[in-house]
Amino acid sequence: MGDSMGTVLEVLEHRAQAHGERTAFLFLEEGETESARLSFAELRARHATVARALQREGLTGRRVLLFYLPGLDFVTAFFGCLAAGVIPIAVPPPLPTERTSRIQAIVDDAHAAAVLTAGDLLPMLQAWLSQSEQLAGLPLIATDAMDSGPDSPGEHRVKPEDLAFLQYTSGSTRLPRGVMVSHANLMANMECIRRPLLLGEQSVSVTWLPCFHDMGLINGVLEPVYAGCISVMMSPLAFIRRPRRWLEAISRYKGTHSGGPNFAYDLCVRKIPPREREGLDLGNWVQAYLSAEPIRRDTLERFQDAFAPQGFRRSAFYPCYGLAEATLAVTGGRLDAEPILCTVDNVALEQGRVVEVPEGASGSTTIVGCGTAGLDTEVLIVHPETRARVAPEQVGEVWVRGPGVAGGYLGRPDESAETFGAHLETGEGSFLRTGDFAFKKGEELFVVGRLKDVLIIRGRNYHPHDLEWSIGQSHPALRAGCAAAFLVEDKGTEKLVIAQEVQREFQESPPVEEIVGQLRQTLSEEYGLQLHVAVLVRTGGIPRTSSGKIQRRQCRSMFEAGALDELARG
Repeated sequence: MGDSMGTVLEVLEHRAQAHGERTAFLFLEEGETESARLSFAELRARHATVARALQREGLTGRRVLLFYLPGLDFVTAFFGCLAAGVIPIAVPPPLPTERTSRIQAIVDDAHAAAVLTAGDLLPMLQAWLSQSEQLAGLPLIATDAMDSGPDSPGEHRVKPEDLAFLQYTSGSTRLPRGVMVSHANLMANMECIRRPLLLGEQSVSVTWLPCFHDMGLINGVLEPVYAGCISVMMSPLAFIRRPRRWLEAISRYKGTHSGGPNFAYDLCVRKIPPREREGLDLGNWVQAYLSAEPIRRDTLERFQDAFAPQGFRRSAFYPCYGLAEATLAVTGGRLDAEPILCTVDNVALEQGRVVEVPEGASGSTTIVGCGTAGLDTEVLIVHPETRARVAPEQVGEVWVRGPGVAGGYLGRPDESAETFGAHLETGEGSFLRTGDFAFKKGEELFVVGRLKDVLIIRGRNYHPHDLEWSIGQSHPALRAGCAAAFLVEDKGTEKLVIAQEVQREFQESPPVEEIVGQLRQTLSEEYGLQLHVAVLVRTGGIPRTSSGKIQRRQCRSMFEAGALDELARG
């Protein structure tokens, strides 16, 4: 498909002509009831209506913000923008807690010419925009109220090298930045995803992932059109409120490709008791992708144990690695192959060395492989300071080169040159610096952690997500995956602080001494670390990005300002 067509719009046109009445998208209200469908022909007609209206507004070549509730209005608006040569920026609807955070940062950075939305969001967005002098004059356009109207001034011809959309980074370590993704980047990355997964017209994609993030946008919206298959969609909130809805949809529609971050699989195990697993049929699920956060062996094992009776196969797990700066996908495994594991010595790993030990050995960590480099993509492990390739038994920074690597950050030439224009000490380049630490075993990539998140304690490197994961398992009153580890200065030295959420049912009278004692023991026995302060906070008290990533720097700032929603300290 990608060899003969230059843009996803051409692919959509082909789909509409070849089998226009086939369903392209289906939306489940509350994750359960079919509330909307779009055939390929309907998508083509509706997105053309949006495109003509946007051209009449003079928005071709301009940037626009897309504020939509989960649903198919977003799909038609996004394709309408592409067809009109308008640059879409998908963002979550502004909530009261976010009005001055990530969304405002995106608004300030993007200098958008208009805001697109639909339905019930109009009054809320009007009120929100009116609060800012900078935003009050922005046109607010409801794409669900558009009619076909007169013809546009002239059909916009989209070229592969044209900018397709801006994907803003999550902002977990700094302010979000707009990644400039071209149509050529998008087409190359979608083929990189399609080919090893054998995605085709008989595939069924099921997604609850938000469309304003790269994984949800590409895997849930664009890739299904590229592959010619149906996408069954629901809202993230519907999944969070009742995780069984995700697996029900996979069972009901015989889903073949679906996935999410590590926490989604953990949530299913915790929130779907054995009696509610009955009746599910997961036998058609051939690709259960995991990405966007550290992938845990324990998570894979628990999910497999829980849902094997429903037909889930361990070989369906598909750990992969990607980032917005590479459009999405960088590495992935082989379809119908079990995940590859590597157990390494913790002390050596903290020193940047890879020393394999038997699984279950004392002081070891088992890391899940994220596959090998995708189509036409090169992945190197590089020393972040010397810029030399590291030996196979060494940890280094992941550098990437390939057709999916985007064109840089909007309006940030210096930062773009540093991140997207890196060269090896030999002069070879250019490469994308990902900021992620990893090592390779053969060609398999094993991601260790974020370069900017590394905690250096007494000259040794610790990856905070490892500490956070161990702590979350240390006591039943704690929420796994809901902690932040960071360093604070105390009397001239940096000391370790852990902020950890408590399960809702324990919040009224948590056994503080017992929890903190177990927490300190876990850190001492597993990592040889002494804890300065443990802060127990209410459910939801750890700051996160809109994609669910822990914001450790913000958490530290809130701790220092006394702004965390604390239950107790120890």
